[in-house]
Amino acid sequence: MLQLIKRCPEYTLEYKEYCRELHDNHVIYFRPANPNSIDENWFARTKLWYDKKEKGLIEGQPISFHYWAVDDGKFIGEFQLRTEFSDKVLSGIGSIGYAVKVSEWGKGYGTEILRLGLQIAKEHGMDKVLLTINDKNAASIHVCEKLGGMLEDSIEAYNDAEGHHLLKRYWITL
Repeated sequence: MLQLIKRCPEYTLEYKEYCRELHDNHVIYFRPANPNSIDENWFARTKLWYDKKEKGLIEGQPISFHYWAVDDGKFIGEFQLRTEFSDKVLSGIGSIGYAVKVSEWGKGYGTEILRLGLQIAKEHGMDKVLLTINDKNAASIHVCEKLGGMLEDSIEAYNDAEGHHLLKRYWITL
């Protein structure tokens, strides 16, 4: 059964494999850590930074919670929740980010990760979330709409991975 768990050192090697698949397949819509930076000390090295993000102690970064999706002990993907509606959230990264390991695409995991993530957002006291999706990411648009996403608008956006693109902004009421 799929679960969203807090990041933990036990899944670091599987997380690296997931990152490698996304990088090797040139997935641009969600950019995890560079797999070359993940070694046996990576989790310990990054723990304090992630802990600070959860407390809103990283300047220029919204409060953010990171979870890993695991199904029967197998790493599947990840989920990120940002609980503030800062300018950065509203005009770019959205409240939610999620991704599925490339080798697990097409199995319904994206829908389940988002469904579980929406429950976590509710537990954090949120009554709505914003998903910002590249207009070419048909799979994520489908998942978002399937789980109640209502399109607000499309805006022009830019980031290094995707270049100039249209960003669809969807609200999901919890």
